[in-house]
Amino acid sequence: MNGPKRRYRGLAAAILMTMLMVAGACGGEAQQGEPAAAGQQESQPAAAQVAADIQRLKQVAGSDALELYRAGLALMQYGELEAGVEKLEAARQLAPENAAIHNALALAYPAMGRWEEGLKALETSVELAPEDVDAIVALSRRYLDLQRPEEARELLDKALQEQPDGASLHAALGSVYLREGNVEGARQEIDRALELDAEHADALFTAGAMARREGRREEAGALWQRVLNANPDHMGGLMGMGGLALENGRHEVAAALFLRAVSNEPGLFAARRSLGNALILQGLYDEAVDLFRAGVDLQPTNLEAHYYLGKAYMKRGLIEDAEVEFEYVARSDSTNQEAFLELLRIYSLRDETQRAYNALLGLVKLGFTDAPRILNDPDFESLTAYAPAREALESAASGTDQGSSGS
Repeated sequence: MNGPKRRYRGLAAAILMTMLMVAGACGGEAQQGEPAAAGQQESQPAAAQVAADIQRLKQVAGSDALELYRAGLALMQYGELEAGVEKLEAARQLAPENAAIHNALALAYPAMGRWEEGLKALETSVELAPEDVDAIVALSRRYLDLQRPEEARELLDKALQEQPDGASLHAALGSVYLREGNVEGARQEIDRALELDAEHADALFTAGAMARREGRREEAGALWQRVLNANPDHMGGLMGMGGLALENGRHEVAAALFLRAVSNEPGLFAARRSLGNALILQGLYDEAVDLFRAGVDLQPTNLEAHYYLGKAYMKRGLIEDAEVEFEYVARSDSTNQEAFLELLRIYSLRDETQRAYNALLGLVKLGFTDAPRILNDPDFESLTAYAPAREALESAASGTDQGSSGS
């Protein structure tokens, strides 16, 4: 029992170190020696050399855009993200028509929580280099993440007119069609991508997603394994295989896959949420709290990050901390039923019956009708023992208006 817990404490520490590196908070002094005692003497000079390199790169200045660009990339590789962005922005001022600089900023800005600037940099890159397939595909994915599939489709359609044999473009368009519910269109695009490149990772991933959607789990797993064989860091492959591992009860395997995904893209909250769920399923509540707390630190305005931190706090028994998180979500989004439901849970657990009842009426006004979810949950026992609350739930389930406040 202690073995898995110890192992996942190490995983949680790795996650937090990744967060610090991405935020540029580690100072970039990553040790490069071997962990064994014999290698410790070598690690100190290596760390000193890294520190010296970082200081040298930070001092790069002048009017050479290429030199500033290279310094910016090197600083980001060392985890000095803010310093790296500063150099890249200076390079952009000197060479505003250089698409590579905009591409680098498009990767760096989101890692700092500067999402809009990242999107603008990527759009500028595509405008400057409309033949750059990688940038076009990246922008289409960003549009999909923002729930803007029409723009993604238009972008890819235009690119395919110029490059009809672009496997990556067909694979990306297949993903757009699948998101829109056009399964046949998605299948045609994925088939075309695989005709052009039989081992195209993105096309294989989407083919797996279609197989999973149609209940062919083994086929989906085989396709996603091919994706990871070709690219061990492919986000879709990691998330897909992690999801299958969770469904099969292989929580440790799932957590390892999701950890790799979080380490690769700390700003992708879906990966963090999946890893947190895998940790919680193993009873590793402290690790889940650390994970979601780091997510809030990285994306302080992400309501989903606050919500899941609250859920982790609840599992850990830190009800007051959880209440703070759910209240933040409820204040920021007055229509968020899940946040209000969790506050209702807290009031009920504290036997604050009147407060819980008033909150219930507010939840019903938001359109909540799933009465069994509350009636069958022991956390709400003190609330459901209150007759007016039961009447309110019955009215909500039947669609009848309940206007009394009970106060």
